[in-house]
Amino acid sequence: MYEEKLIFCGNSEKFLKKELIEHSNSSNGGTAFRIPSLIKSGNTLIAAIDKQSCGADWGYIELAIRRSEDGGETWSDIETIASPPARETRITDDCYASGFFIDPCMAIAPNGDVIMIADFYPECKGLHKRRLLDKKKVPYSMYQNKMYPVIYDRDGKFYLIYKDGVVLDNKYNETDYRVTDWKGSLYKGDEYVGNIFLNGKTGKNEVDAVTTFGAPLKAPKRNYVYMLRSSDNGKTWSEPVDITGDFLIKEDGTFIGVAPGVGLTTQDGKIIMPLYVDRKETAAIFSIDNGETWHRMTNQPYSKNIDEWQLIQAPDQTILGFGRQKRYGKTPVSISTNNGTHWEKFGKTEIFAPKCQKSVISIGNYVFCSHASEKKRANGVISVGRFKKAKGRTVGIEWKNEVEINKGFFAYSCLCQIDEDHIGVLYESEPSSYICFRKFKIADLIS
Repeated sequence: MYEEKLIFCGNSEKFLKKELIEHSNSSNGGTAFRIPSLIKSGNTLIAAIDKQSCGADWGYIELAIRRSEDGGETWSDIETIASPPARETRITDDCYASGFFIDPCMAIAPNGDVIMIADFYPECKGLHKRRLLDKKKVPYSMYQNKMYPVIYDRDGKFYLIYKDGVVLDNKYNETDYRVTDWKGSLYKGDEYVGNIFLNGKTGKNEVDAVTTFGAPLKAPKRNYVYMLRSSDNGKTWSEPVDITGDFLIKEDGTFIGVAPGVGLTTQDGKIIMPLYVDRKETAAIFSIDNGETWHRMTNQPYSKNIDEWQLIQAPDQTILGFGRQKRYGKTPVSISTNNGTHWEKFGKTEIFAPKCQKSVISIGNYVFCSHASEKKRANGVISVGRFKKAKGRTVGIEWKNEVEINKGFFAYSCLCQIDEDHIGVLYESEPSSYICFRKFKIADLIS
């Protein structure tokens, strides 16, 4: 086992112990951090994170990364790759006058691109203040055989954001309005009139963000799923693209969120991304064209699991999904024997953990799962097992042993194979703002 390395470190005593913020600097620092994602692209490790203003699941949250080209020994300076629109940013969880990203999840497309998806919210508090969400407003509408975003005026009249940001009225006539960028900047003719994801006037700014004010036409308050892409191992990233309309159905309500960690690229080149909905069911979306378009099984829109989940594929192409239990106990599992087309409940596997996201990867016949091992979020371990077969088919996992990651607080994590001999784990080792990386020899884990 290698030494623990600090990758992201908060600089505010409001969210992290005073003796720990002394380790925050220009390379790793920000106000607060949560929700790690880790993947290998070419010879580069990419660590992604929620870069937060308040250490909560709302407020001003950007997406940020660091990169390592030497197996996790050294890391590039922190870089913000997506910033939400905001009209007010304050270093307190009392402030939610901002759009925000949350819960990054990455995958490697067959063409080598890094695909990242994440939740995006307009100004609100997300699931933590549901009365602010627009349950009755339709977020997309079909027009000319394609789904387009819908925005509303104060009287509830709807408008369509059409090609090139042109705004159509409710009779599909072109208006003087246009939306000029993914952030929701609205113009009427040549006049900037505000942001469709915000409400009200510009307020205080404590995190050096670009702030603005709300527009007269607004997007429904709900979560959206945005995608970013990198074609150069994380050096540069595309602007975020809204992909929610590709797969949203009415039954999802106001939330179909990204299950953070990593997606799965199957042996035949399908990218499968794990999602979940407000009523705790899971969903899977997939792409067969390197992330250009996304799909969902219409005859089985939900995936027979609960809450945040992660996927692995056995050598015989069987896919297993590890869910998040409702309380301390065994981990729920679902199974697909047809490449993610249909899912069945698969009982529970012998991984005891609290209610918390976990990460799982497979290497050959071995399975590795990082998770908290106590009744509360504490004492991180990697559980090591092997795929179990009967009559030539995968029927479960036989767990062999546990290897300690850390002592004390342990919450969200993400595993990644670094090379033939090593795996790495990126994990939260404080309730907020202290994200560490540790490398392990695979031989030591399976011995």
